[in-house]
Amino acid sequence: MRFILLSTLFLLFFLSSVHAAQDTGKVSIDIKRLKLHEDIDAQQELLCGPAPLHNKFLTLKLDTELGLLLTDIYFRQVDELQHSIEVDEGLDHRSKVKYLTGIRIWLEKYKAAINSATIDLSYGILLYDAFKEAMLYDELSGSMLSIAINYPYEVNDILFGINTIFFDSKGLADVKAYTYKQFASKYPDKILLTIDPYLGQPYADSLIISASRTNPQQFYNYASARNSTLGIKMRQIDDSVVQLLVRLSDDKSGRLIFPFMHSILKGNIRYDKISSIAEDGQKYYQLLVKTELEYMDALRKKDTPVLYHEVIEMIAKKAEELYINEINALHDEVDAVRFRVLQPLTAEELYYIIVTGEDILYTSSYTGVYNRMMEKVRNGAGDTLLLQVRFDRFRKFIKMAAGYNKLNEFLSTMPDPSANLLMKSFVRGLEKTFDLEDAVDVADSYSSINDPLTKQLVIAEVERNLLLQTKNNNKRGLLIYDILDLLTKSANDKTGLLSERYHIPPVYTMNYNDLSDSNGRVVQQVFFYGDKDGKESFNNFMGMFVGKNEWKITEKDQWVEIRSLLGEPVWIFANLPLDNSKEDDPDAKAQAALSSYLTEMKLYPTIVIHRGHSYHLKSTISQLPSTAKIIVLGSCGGFQNLNAILEVCPQAHIVSSKEVGTKLVNEPILKLINESLRKGERVDWVAMWSQLEKQFSSGLGKERFDNYIPPHKNLGALFIKAYSNNMR
Repeated sequence: MRFILLSTLFLLFFLSSVHAAQDTGKVSIDIKRLKLHEDIDAQQELLCGPAPLHNKFLTLKLDTELGLLLTDIYFRQVDELQHSIEVDEGLDHRSKVKYLTGIRIWLEKYKAAINSATIDLSYGILLYDAFKEAMLYDELSGSMLSIAINYPYEVNDILFGINTIFFDSKGLADVKAYTYKQFASKYPDKILLTIDPYLGQPYADSLIISASRTNPQQFYNYASARNSTLGIKMRQIDDSVVQLLVRLSDDKSGRLIFPFMHSILKGNIRYDKISSIAEDGQKYYQLLVKTELEYMDALRKKDTPVLYHEVIEMIAKKAEELYINEINALHDEVDAVRFRVLQPLTAEELYYIIVTGEDILYTSSYTGVYNRMMEKVRNGAGDTLLLQVRFDRFRKFIKMAAGYNKLNEFLSTMPDPSANLLMKSFVRGLEKTFDLEDAVDVADSYSSINDPLTKQLVIAEVERNLLLQTKNNNKRGLLIYDILDLLTKSANDKTGLLSERYHIPPVYTMNYNDLSDSNGRVVQQVFFYGDKDGKESFNNFMGMFVGKNEWKITEKDQWVEIRSLLGEPVWIFANLPLDNSKEDDPDAKAQAALSSYLTEMKLYPTIVIHRGHSYHLKSTISQLPSTAKIIVLGSCGGFQNLNAILEVCPQAHIVSSKEVGTKLVNEPILKLINESLRKGERVDWVAMWSQLEKQFSSGLGKERFDNYIPPHKNLGALFIKAYSNNMR
């Protein structure tokens, strides 16, 4: 029956198309309008596909009936509409041009909306109906609002928005006001960006109030422009959230008070009390942690706090400013001096220094904070600590404990059933989170877990969750746990299952030919920064080449060029670490100049090296050439950084470190890479790491080397690659 129905529809469509084409052909078209008809025909072909099939809608993922109907409308019925306009004796030349132009514009906009995926394809039916109605109302001088109220925003925007032909029609101003209300309902995050022309509308207050809830951060910024039309309007609205945001925007300490909005609105703390504490760094940090724990309790009660993400972001900012920077800087001092600043803090407050400091804590800083935290936990029990922090960010904590070889010690502080349950919870529920960070943390942690029993527990829990996702037919969960299952089972061998299933090139080696350009050159770009450590790092780096017969060094004003004299051509370009004391950012200028030079000379780096603190890493990532295939980070490769890198260089091999890179390890790694390339050999990560492990077998060298993660053990990066490849 379905086949007969579809066959009948297609036959009717074909016969009526022929009939319409024949009828239209008899019409004498004024040469002044001929171009308009040709333009409409071109738009029809873009939408329906070329003659004779006109089956473009049918190739889309639509129900066949809908595809046939849209094809019929945008081929046959549009032809008929053109015909009816041409033969209508009641229309003068100007009116015919107007309506034909309207058809062309509507077809163009519909096609653009399809391309940008901002419209449901089925709305094409409504567009046709609405346009015919609008023509009728326009001829009869009726109000267009009577039409608009019957159609969704997408239809009204195409017909009555920019470049509308109904610009002089009755009621158009009312239509625009109505359409904006539809727009605001669909895109609440864009209200404050667009509401100025509609501030006089009756609904303006309610939209502004809505915006204060959906995007308080944006509201705060707009409220800061107190003399703007919108700023004045905000100050006239009688609403508690709006008025609190206005007060915050007027307060010089507003940014510090901002994260406590929920507590203020709930009456849990007074505005003036926060204001008085804000100037005391320690008390302010402690209040932030207290508030974060209160917000976690609220979340469990399904009472989502306003701006609860702001609290953890401010905790991270203050933890770095007040504590992490100091204990990192005092790394040469005795512990009593180095960690004195932490003395007043509770176990919970120390916990948040750890979970927000992943990208910047030195290994010894982490260890010092961890030890002091556990000393302050009642009975030294890890499960007690996690209960005290409501298990907030516990996956991040577990990942870091594994990475810094503290996981076994932490698990040993609690009964075995609690430890096992914790690790099972670590692996469970990854499909429920908004982003991939928790799943990446699980992947990264596995490569750092040394205890065989803990490893086996993680493997078993991944398998259990994979079966559960399969049973529930949860596609996202199935993908996450299938990747983790392959990662945990093939982390230490070369089975290739992950590469085969998720199209990831092997990460154990990188061939010379894959790194060299058409002239056989391997081009490297090194990013340096002009602070004290950056200058020392540059001097250490140059020590690998100065006075060596294998290398030639050429100094420029803003960078240095290093070229191999023996073996295969390896060209290295490094910007100079220029003096940043005057804050005119000469590093950025030098890096930009070098990148422009490389592009101009058609030199495309396949190896990029970052030498600098983690807070410089964003700058390096923003300048990454998409040609990079090996990226060596001198600082942490956490989720955000790995994700940002792989968006630019999706197949890159990444060497990352848990802390700021050190010359003790950086130079041997870079020397082995360069020597392999100079000999025309592949870069073999497994063999290289085996050699380095022997070189750094004990003492400070081992501690520093253990912080580095090679591409084949960078399971977080592999997870992101596999997941992203499946999404393409």
